[in-house]
Amino acid sequence: MSGERGFASVLGTSRFRIAIVYSLVFSLGTALLLSIVYLAVSNVVDSGTDNLIEAEVQGLREQYRVLSRDDFIELIEQRSQAQDVRGAVYLMIDPQNRPIAGNMPQWPQSGESSGKWLEFQMWVPFGDQTRAHEVRARRFVLPGGYRMLVGHDVQERHDVKNLMLRGLVIAVLLTLLLGLGGGFWMGRRILAQAGAVSAVAQQIMRGDLSQRLPVHDSDDEIDRLARDINGMLDRIEQLTLGMRTVLDSAAHDLRTPLNRLQSRAEAGMAAVPSASPAHQVLEQVSVEVDRMRGTLDALLRIALAETGTVAREPVDLSNLVQSVAELYGPLSEERGIAFEQRIDPAVTVQGNRQLLAQALANLLDNAIKFCCADGRVRIVLDRLADGNEVSIADTGPGIAADKRELVLGRRVRLDEARSLPGSGLGLSLVAAVAKLHGAKLTLGDAHPGLIVTIKFPA
Repeated sequence: MSGERGFASVLGTSRFRIAIVYSLVFSLGTALLLSIVYLAVSNVVDSGTDNLIEAEVQGLREQYRVLSRDDFIELIEQRSQAQDVRGAVYLMIDPQNRPIAGNMPQWPQSGESSGKWLEFQMWVPFGDQTRAHEVRARRFVLPGGYRMLVGHDVQERHDVKNLMLRGLVIAVLLTLLLGLGGGFWMGRRILAQAGAVSAVAQQIMRGDLSQRLPVHDSDDEIDRLARDINGMLDRIEQLTLGMRTVLDSAAHDLRTPLNRLQSRAEAGMAAVPSASPAHQVLEQVSVEVDRMRGTLDALLRIALAETGTVAREPVDLSNLVQSVAELYGPLSEERGIAFEQRIDPAVTVQGNRQLLAQALANLLDNAIKFCCADGRVRIVLDRLADGNEVSIADTGPGIAADKRELVLGRRVRLDEARSLPGSGLGLSLVAAVAKLHGAKLTLGDAHPGLIVTIKFPA
């Protein structure tokens, strides 16, 4: 079975397809060229033999008109026994079909007939044995009811044509093998370059914008394309670093006044009675500042996830899911919501632990926030054959199927969620983190409630 799978994997490679196409085109071209040569040579050989027989027939007719019958019969006997005309066949019969002259014992009883031409086999001595030779002959009628058969042994012609045909088949097979070899070599060279490009592209998708495509000294189309892509990557790296610098500067510039504002609000609350209107206003200010700071952090995390410029490392997903579940389990039970978990052990993914933790925390926070009292929240981590899957389900109102794609946008909040605290960026961050890790994010129906699934590739 492993051998069959290995062969099937070879058949599915681009190298094999390139080799097949290359060899088939090469072989078909060679076969066409050799077939044309074969047909041309066969036509020349056949035409030469037929012209020779036609000339002999014409000469014998003229001789029959000027010679007596006895002299003509003697002429046929002489030509039948002549050693300088190799392979010539003669036979003259009387009206009773009795042989009169020639080197054939009798008129052929079978054979392929085409008009005045006749093809048949004649047994020819060969050492102590006899062999069947193919003969092509011209038949015609003489005055007085006599008939004449003039032909030629074409066995050598058939042997030459068969030899050419075998040579044609062997040449096509050799061309096919050479084409496969050349195709595999060419496919290996092309795929080696494609593999190098793919490896660099994967590193870039993981956030390492310093990677560049390999450039050789051949200066062919692939090298020129690699140079153009490297130039584009240089520009993308500059823009990305510039955007990160702007984001870091904006975050610092915004956090400082927000922290200062919150500190003053807390100091003001401590200085006035708790029941006074001023204390209530300052408390509201402090809450809004916290909300603004949370929104700012969420936007920065989304921007960081979407740029893809984050460090990646092996993350123990089982441990991470367990930690997030332990953090939100007490909150769920405090609100009277049953909390269930099932986590497969030793599940590892390549990614950023901080962003993954934030995405899972957002999902659990939303599940608990929207779940009704006496409801249930369930988090599951499954190790599957084609990847790893985290799913979080609740028994809340859920999200209508036509709005599930909509809620993944930034600052999108459905009408039923507007009265609840939040910035509307939670699912946007989850979508960005899933995309960064090459995972598939799916929102479905939990019957009742919502189930959110993140499936990581194997």
